[in-house]
Amino acid sequence: MYLNPEILSRYFKGNYSKKDFDEIKSVFGDPVNQLELKEHLEKHWAEYDIETLPQGSADILLHKIHHQIRLEETISQRSRFFTAFQRVAAVLIIPITLAFFAVLYFQGKKEKPDAYAEIQCPLGVRTRFQLPDGTTGFLNSGSMLKYPVSFSGNRNVSLTGEACFDVAHDKSHPFVVHTSNLNIKVLGTNFNVIAYENDTKEEVILTRGKVEILSKEGRHVEILQPNQKLVLNTGENSYKTDDVEAVQYVGWTEGRLVLRNENIVSVAERMGRWYNVDIEIEDKELLNYAFRATFIDEPLEEVLKLLALTAPLTYEEQPREITNDNTYQKRKVTVKLDKKRLDAFK
Repeated sequence: MYLNPEILSRYFKGNYSKKDFDEIKSVFGDPVNQLELKEHLEKHWAEYDIETLPQGSADILLHKIHHQIRLEETISQRSRFFTAFQRVAAVLIIPITLAFFAVLYFQGKKEKPDAYAEIQCPLGVRTRFQLPDGTTGFLNSGSMLKYPVSFSGNRNVSLTGEACFDVAHDKSHPFVVHTSNLNIKVLGTNFNVIAYENDTKEEVILTRGKVEILSKEGRHVEILQPNQKLVLNTGENSYKTDDVEAVQYVGWTEGRLVLRNENIVSVAERMGRWYNVDIEIEDKELLNYAFRATFIDEPLEEVLKLLALTAPLTYEEQPREITNDNTYQKRKVTVKLDKKRLDAFK
């Protein structure tokens, strides 16, 4: 295998052509090239810092890169809606690599025995991951997952945002997801966690198996069964458990936006994360309407049009403003009650 160092350099800097990208993907996607790739990565690290890369780190990292490339190819075949975003995710493989190295580096500086990696999912994108124990899952828009490079004893990860986990079974070593307010403990199961930093609630939805939910202090809160959801009100420190259709909450991992008798506030919240847009509900009367639908590969405008057919609402996208640093603010949509059509829905 021959990989021009200049191509690798351009790729790291984000200044590369489609031809460069195709060559990088071809080379990194072939495990036969692992030894030479390891040398390239170690050389690249040396250009950034004079200290030695921790022993074995490049081997672990190469495994993750190879796996991520295969996952991206699989995802692209399953969902056209996310094709553009997946290309972005593929471009981010190397920057994530650098972030991974950086975490190992600073851990070494502090002389701590454990090294951690972070996966950050940009807004408007979903990212698939595989952890060292074989656990797989997806990160949703604007989320971050932190985990140890090598699990020892209990399997502990930290989540900010939303993730769906398919946990590899290990009776001797529980898998624990730590959020800002909860510890979610499982042995082997499939579940969804929603714990965005600025939200007033955290949610846990169980698809398969069983999970035990604990407070941050370790106090038992609840044990969930399949198709149950726990909602923690972080302001009041209270929670409730409801029976739900779990598929409604995990469809996003397959490119499906599933609504099951949800009010307009919940719909706006989920669509806002899905499309990276702020949706403002102007009229409280719209809270009287419930929405049930499944959208696949639909742009925001089409979803809004279809929702307007099922309820007396109208919508308007606000002009995007430019900030002081010459960047556009997030898209904003205002949803209003369409009083002229009220009688048609009585």
